[in-house]
Amino acid sequence: MSHSNRGLNEPFYKWIDDVRRAMRKEKELQEKLEFYNMKLIGYKGVSYDFIGSSGSRSSGDSELLFWLDKIVIIENQIRQANQKLSEYKLVIKKLNDIQKTVLESIINNQWIEKIKIEIKQSRSRVYQIIDEIVISWKNQNNQ
Repeated sequence: MSHSNRGLNEPFYKWIDDVRRAMRKEKELQEKLEFYNMKLIGYKGVSYDFIGSSGSRSSGDSELLFWLDKIVIIENQIRQANQKLSEYKLVIKKLNDIQKTVLESIINNQWIEKIKIEIKQSRSRVYQIIDEIVISWKNQNNQ
C-alpha cells in the first residue's frame, strides 16, 4: 500500500507488518515447538546412576538443557506472535463490516483497486476508511 506509508501512519503500517509476520510464523513456531518437545522426550527419563558416578547421562544433561533452552525461546516467540494476533482481533472487533474488509485486505497485501471493487466504494472513500481504521487502532493503543 502506498497510502500514508510514511509519516503519521508509519507506526500503523509497522503494526500491519508485525501482524502479517505473526500470522505467517504462528504455524511454523508451533511445528518447531512440537519437534523440540519430541526431541526432549528422550531426555525426560529418570537416571538411576549412582550420584557421582560417571554415568551415561552426563552428556545427556547438556543435550537436555539444549532442548529446554530451544523450547523456552520458541515459547517466547509464540507468546509474542499471539500477542500481536490478539491485538489484531481486538481491533477487528471494534470495526464495522466495511472497515473489517478493508483491514483484512490490507493485511493480505491487496491493492487499493481490488479493495475498491470488493467494497464497491470510490478510491477516496477507501482512503477515508483506512484513516478511520488507523484512528481506531491509535485509540486502542492509547488506552
